[in-house]
Amino acid sequence: MIVDFEYQPLLEDFYSNSELKIESILKIFENSGSQHSDAAGDKILEGSANGKTWVLTDWYVEIDSFPKYGDKIVAKTWSQGATSLFGTSRDFELYSNQKLCARGTTRWVLFDFNSGRPAKVEKELLEKYGPENKFAFTNSEFNQSKLPKIDLPESFENEIKITPRRNDIDFNNHVHNLVYMDYAMDAIPQDIYKKHNFHKIRITYKVAVKAGEDLYVKYAKNGENHAVFIFGSDNSLKTMIEIS
Repeated sequence: MIVDFEYQPLLEDFYSNSELKIESILKIFENSGSQHSDAAGDKILEGSANGKTWVLTDWYVEIDSFPKYGDKIVAKTWSQGATSLFGTSRDFELYSNQKLCARGTTRWVLFDFNSGRPAKVEKELLEKYGPENKFAFTNSEFNQSKLPKIDLPESFENEIKITPRRNDIDFNNHVHNLVYMDYAMDAIPQDIYKKHNFHKIRITYKVAVKAGEDLYVKYAKNGENHAVFIFGSDNSLKTMIEIS
C-alpha cells in the first residue's frame, strides 16, 4: 500500500528565501506515515494508550531540491514489512509540482511500555500496512539494510545547554523525535546555518529524553559533514545527527 499525502504548508515551514525547511520535510514524511497507520487501522495514539507504540530509531534523507512557497507538495510513503523480529522500515518520496525532490527511509521498533522492552511484531499487524517490495534508495552508496554510520568526532567546536520545554514532550512522554533537529540547528554555527545548504540528513536515536532532563548539544565539523551529538547531564549519548 502506497499512501499519497498532500501537504498544505504554513508560513512557518519556509526559510526567508521561500524554500521549505529541512525540518518541515521531516514533518511531512512523519505525518504521511501517521496517515498510513490510520489507514491500516493501527491508530498510533490508541496503541500508545494501550501500552505499545512504534519507536523511531533512524532517519536517512536525501534532498535533491527544495519545494518553494506556493508549490504543490505531495509525499508518498510505504512499508517494506518486517526488517527484524521487533522492527520494520518505512520509505518516503517527496514531490514538488509532481517532480521528485527528496527521498527518505526510516527504521522503527515496536516497544512495550509495560515490559520496558521491544515487542515482537506480529505478521497480522504488518500485513495491514500492505508491504511493498519497493525502496526509496536503489542506487545509493549505502546498503538499504544498513544505513550510513555516524562517527564520533575527536573533539567538538561548540556546545549549548538545552532544557526541553513542555511543548517538546509528545504523547509518549518524551521529547518528540523531530525536536532534536531543532536542537541541532541551534548548535550549528550561524554562518553555516544561514546558508541552508543541506541535502543529506542522518539521525540515530539512542535513548529517549524525558521532561526535566538537561541536555548538552555538541557540534563538530566531521569531514564534509556537520555532526551534532546530544548528551544527557550524566554524559549518556541520546541522539546523533549528521547533515551535509
